[in-house]
Amino acid sequence: MSQHVYQWGDPTNTSLVFLHGLGSSGLAFGELSTYLTEYHVISFDLPGHGYSTALEDEKNYLPSNLIKMVDEIISTYIKGKTFYLIGHSFGADLAIHFSSKYPRQIKGVVLLDGGYMSGKDLGITLEKELKDVEKFCENVRFSSWEEFFKSEKEELSRWSEELRVASKAQVKEQNGEIRLTLSTFTAQAMIKGMNMEPVEQVLSLVTCPTLLLHATIPAELRTIRKNCIQNLQLKIDHLDAEPIVGAGHDIFRDAPEMVATTLKVWCESLIRG
Repeated sequence: MSQHVYQWGDPTNTSLVFLHGLGSSGLAFGELSTYLTEYHVISFDLPGHGYSTALEDEKNYLPSNLIKMVDEIISTYIKGKTFYLIGHSFGADLAIHFSSKYPRQIKGVVLLDGGYMSGKDLGITLEKELKDVEKFCENVRFSSWEEFFKSEKEELSRWSEELRVASKAQVKEQNGEIRLTLSTFTAQAMIKGMNMEPVEQVLSLVTCPTLLLHATIPAELRTIRKNCIQNLQLKIDHLDAEPIVGAGHDIFRDAPEMVATTLKVWCESLIRG
């Protein structure tokens, strides 16, 4: 499988390793990295995302198999250094799985609105999740790059080269249309994998300091969100939870400066002890 790894900042600085969510890519963290210049930021495309090739066997998308690939990349690029592991959405679930098995070099884990609330908590069955993601993958179609970028700009209150590059990495030109890089097969395989190996099975094995940065939008999820956070705090020792006020699920895109500031303060607090 071809692998695409992205790095920002000085590799001799403290490393932050980012894991992206379903349908995204490692380039999604390019803008956030501009607020984390005192760190070495590294991310990469998961299989079937961004510019990385997809896997053919469904079982290879099980979290237990994906984290082996993550470990190989970290061993290659981080080598013997300690680092912070940061995951968004599906990437947060992977971060929990990874830290439960490979804690040796991790200074801390940061969950960006992930790893604490599942479809089951929202009353969504696996069957519905699979149907919804199939519909999503099939319905994302644009007639031109111009139309695609116009749609992306309308979703955000700002635009930059980092956001343009990140947006472009999520799609590809196919049969005269701009379509998602993520295929229905890959998306469904990942969802099935997380259903077969839920994070609940390994939460008690997470021993390193953990920070959950969670969304506050939509407001109607407030009670469910609160209950899920309390449940996570019962299962992971040394867990801190902080809201990113006014941000939705893509918190690092909605409020990159706030996320970066909160992240830095937490990391510095661990160093001070």
